[in-house]
Amino acid sequence: MKIRTLGQSASFRPHVLRTITTVCGKLAALVLLAFVVSCSRDLATGPNGDIVSICHVAGASGTVMNIFASELPEHRSHGDYVSTLFVDRQSGALGDGIHFVRIGDALTAARAVRVARNEMAAASCRITIAVAAGIIPGSVPLSSDPTFERFPLRIDFPGVTLRGALNMQMDASARALRYDASSGTTLSPVIGLAFETGSASEPLIIVDGHPDGFQGNDVTIEGFVLQSGHVGRDTLAGGQGVFALRVQNLIIRQNAFEGQFTESIDLRATSAMVDGNFLGGGGGTCDMCLAGPGAYHALNNMLLAGGIPGILISPAALFAVPPGVEQWALPVSAQVTATVENNEVRNHLRKPVGVGIRMAGIGANVPNVAGSIKATLTSNTLVNNNFGIIVEAGFPVANTLLKGDIDVTLTDNDISGSCQNAMLVSFSRHTTGLGLANAAYIHNSTYTIDLGYDIYWDKVWFADPAGFGNTLTVNGQLVPNGSRVAYDAAKTCAPM
Repeated sequence: MKIRTLGQSASFRPHVLRTITTVCGKLAALVLLAFVVSCSRDLATGPNGDIVSICHVAGASGTVMNIFASELPEHRSHGDYVSTLFVDRQSGALGDGIHFVRIGDALTAARAVRVARNEMAAASCRITIAVAAGIIPGSVPLSSDPTFERFPLRIDFPGVTLRGALNMQMDASARALRYDASSGTTLSPVIGLAFETGSASEPLIIVDGHPDGFQGNDVTIEGFVLQSGHVGRDTLAGGQGVFALRVQNLIIRQNAFEGQFTESIDLRATSAMVDGNFLGGGGGTCDMCLAGPGAYHALNNMLLAGGIPGILISPAALFAVPPGVEQWALPVSAQVTATVENNEVRNHLRKPVGVGIRMAGIGANVPNVAGSIKATLTSNTLVNNNFGIIVEAGFPVANTLLKGDIDVTLTDNDISGSCQNAMLVSFSRHTTGLGLANAAYIHNSTYTIDLGYDIYWDKVWFADPAGFGNTLTVNGQLVPNGSRVAYDAAKTCAPM
């Protein structure tokens, strides 16, 4: 609570002070203000009604304050707005612009504030949408039930926190460990989310930045259980938990992504922190897809058997986008910076190249975009994957630019139990490096790899044939052209 707001409020009259004194005891005048904060629960049910969080606006900036609900009309009259909205399917307090049955309605109200103030890329105050615990059914098709959510939930305006009630438990290493879905907030599609080849996979949540319009910058999504709608119904993979394109300062924190998404988290041309999430696996292409240009920090996440790579880092990617999202315009070059820290990735055993962390110098469907990756991998546990780490060209196409540079530093990672090998380095697609395909090799590109003490170079498989002008430097030493591969297609490993 902002003390001065109550102190300056026209409704904060002497008889209220007498009430406070009666409830909490007689206090000296010098400590009265601190006392008001300690008694906020009493005030919330006191004679002036509930406390409301607002943004007190002064020009382009604002300050979050707590006021009595009775004062809200006066504050709204000079441009202030409510900064905390509540969603509860059981709520009986509706029509006040504060309480909602559906998340989508609360997002519509929050967006209207941004539109009215023309806050396209940055916000005067953050708006928090607090969603009560419980199962929230919804579907992509319009439902006749007015309480059903319409997926995807779309955030294309700045400065909002979408907060569920899930309490993620962390292990001794501060990684997501387990969660109690029964006490959390679960986004539950009643029809399994769809994916068709050549089309966009249906997301539960979209965070979008329009090229010449409102931007979903400074968005936080936390405390949700996200379901694909396939677990327990079929064996299909479909849908995405969170999809984002062209946004800055996105935070995805302490959510649980249950199984059978094609991608649990798909971020493109975005800068984001992905922190403390539990990814349950069983999905399609990648669990966590981080495509530039942008900067990413993935930390404290638990990734169980899911896509082909657990974490895929690429400079750019071009795939179909959901309805209402403008396609990304290709640049000439793209760089992604990624810090992958203190994650556990296990049981990515898809043949032939299930992998914990994969770095692709050329992004998917963007062969003429010069790619650059600068990545730091530190304190991760990569256990029982076909490969612990793959550094490769990614998606090269013959007779295109064929340019992709990668600079990666490893520090204090535990890479163990790899079914094939701890690490593969290839100047072509990973399968070509293993002798299983014949994709193009990139040209005049540089890989700079610092293995630290995590892996000995003589144990790393690599494919760097002469004649393409590429440069491979490992631990500060130039590595001559050559190859070292011992792939065993017959070898099969079990999850553990």
